[in-house]
Amino acid sequence: MDIDVTGIIAIVSGCAVPIGIVAIVFYFRHRNRMEMQKTLRMAIEKGADLPADFLENLNQMQNARKTPANDIRTGLILIAVALGLVALDLANNSFIMGKLSGVAAIPGFIGVALLILGIIGNRKK
Repeated sequence: MDIDVTGIIAIVSGCAVPIGIVAIVFYFRHRNRMEMQKTLRMAIEKGADLPADFLENLNQMQNARKTPANDIRTGLILIAVALGLVALDLANNSFIMGKLSGVAAIPGFIGVALLILGIIGNRKK
């Protein structure tokens, strides 16, 4: 029984790289939040008055990502990624509905869903 080390390394690397990227993003978000809390804590301990504008801006920064405009923008980007994958499949295989077009359906449908959510969110406002 011969073990192929290259295959094992490829599989482990293929799984570890995305997990590592996500871990790095979460680590830096956590560190940024901890630094902000430390700064606020020190300001409060020193008796500094925090302006209402600062606290309002802090709340807006937390909720800035959840707007209908961001949903529409993200949806359009995902649809563009899907169309790019379909175009790449068309260029490689001279036909649509190859394997890459099937993969393109994933960001495409997510993009369409975000686009619909953004339009519904704009109508509610």
